Amino acid sequence: MSELSNGISEDGPSPFARRVLDIIDRIPSGRVMTYGLIADTVDAHPRQVGRVMTHWADETHWHRVVYANGTPATCHGNNSRVLLRGEGTPMRDGRVDLVHALWNG
Repeated sequence: MSELSNGISEDGPSPFARRVLDIIDRIPSGRVMTYGLIADTVDAHPRQVGRVMTHWADETHWHRVVYANGTPATCHGNNSRVLLRGEGTPMRDGRVDLVHALWNG
């Protein structure tokens, strides 16, 4: 499998991307993690996690990854709020209530 300079593999998720996606797959329904918390877990920068999400979001529960202030992602037609509410994720003023919804893995 050849690895491109941006960490994205031509043949599927790179080992780094797979680690990120595996963490996201473990986030329970109704809970979230931030890009930064995932980045800390895989010893990376939050933007690297975002890059993985850009390419492989359809492989996982992308809507369970939010910004540090609880703002849901705006990709995929801005459907993240609908998906999060459907899972019973605590929300306040359009953001995820991280006090109650943050999952630390």
